[in-house]
Amino acid sequence: MATAEQLVQELVAQPQFQRSPQIGQLPARIGQLRHVRILAISAADGGRAALLPIPVPDQPDLVPGWFASMVNVEDMRREMQIIWEGRHIGSVVIVGHAADEISEVWRETKDLLIVALLLGGTVLVLLHFAFGRLLRPLADVATGLRELEQGEFRHRLSRPAIQPLAEITDRFNALAVRLDLARSENRQLNRRLLTVQDDERRQLASELHDELGPCLFGIKADAASLGMLAPRLPAEAGRIVRERVATIETITDEIQLMNRRLLDRLRPMALDHLPLSEVLGGLISEFQRHGPVPKITLAADNLAARYNDAVNITIYRCVQEGVTNALRHARANNLEIDLREVPADPRTGNDGSRALLLLTISDDGMGTSPGDGRGLGLTSMEERVHALDGSIRIGPNSEGEGTCLTVRIPVDGGGPTDSQRQSLKAARS
Repeated sequence: MATAEQLVQELVAQPQFQRSPQIGQLPARIGQLRHVRILAISAADGGRAALLPIPVPDQPDLVPGWFASMVNVEDMRREMQIIWEGRHIGSVVIVGHAADEISEVWRETKDLLIVALLLGGTVLVLLHFAFGRLLRPLADVATGLRELEQGEFRHRLSRPAIQPLAEITDRFNALAVRLDLARSENRQLNRRLLTVQDDERRQLASELHDELGPCLFGIKADAASLGMLAPRLPAEAGRIVRERVATIETITDEIQLMNRRLLDRLRPMALDHLPLSEVLGGLISEFQRHGPVPKITLAADNLAARYNDAVNITIYRCVQEGVTNALRHARANNLEIDLREVPADPRTGNDGSRALLLLTISDDGMGTSPGDGRGLGLTSMEERVHALDGSIRIGPNSEGEGTCLTVRIPVDGGGPTDSQRQSLKAARS
């Protein structure tokens, strides 16, 4: 506005304008100015104005209304009175117009926004790679902690180049080593406790079998001999003796039955003489003799003639407890028991260095719910299986109904040898 006003004053003061004042030619002589419009009003023409069009860019920017409303200002207006030789010949009105300035600001703002976006994107990419390299070890630590939570204590982390993170990974690896060592020691301790417990049970069962059994047999023999003497006594005395003999024989039979049950609970004696599959078959037959039960099928495949004592007892107790729970709680119509030895093969899901005994007990009953508690029998099974480096899982069966108990126990060897198969065939015959 000040520049336009000064230009008007200079043009009016020039000799050319003084000789022939033409108000209408002032805008054309001033030329194109940015941000202003010049309006010439001649008194001789009766107020007719000559307006110089505002110059526009070749490609004007389309300014959004919200941006124009933010930066727009009120148009400024100044009017200059032109006096020549003491009389008023017209006036020049200078109007400040900010449209082209707003367009320029919008164009610069867009350029700055583009530069800012490019710069921000570049910074974000650099931060992504920088923090990614920095935080990748922390992600590995999180993965390692998740493995520890799931019991995978053999998981180890690679040492990063960043020293603080390297110390964290060193502490993590040391913790994993300690946990793995502690679990190994606990398993050895549990295995030793189970061995001591089984030895005590074996000794107690042997004493019951070798000591109490003959004593009961002697009592029954003596009672039978007394019964044979009863006819030689007077009638009344003979009757009393026969009654006492019958009572003694009944009590002796009950003690013998109780003794057999205790022997079976302490240690199945058949495990010392028969293959595991035969002993399990006898256990299933015993369940079926006690009353109406679901249809129970037993499948045993690729089993050795004998395994070590701890494995045999653990499998026997798992089958015993699993079938007992199914009969008590499942209300099932069918119960399937499958026991097989799985070789060490990654294609079968067993990628360890030892073969596995795989036991599954599946029923079509009511199934289990998350709120079901764990009884003493299941806890005892878990302790035995974990002591042998095995695993146990209870969940729905493959059809999604009923319950499936799965037990995996590592064993030495890879299935029955030829001699074991011959022994197994001989035992079955």
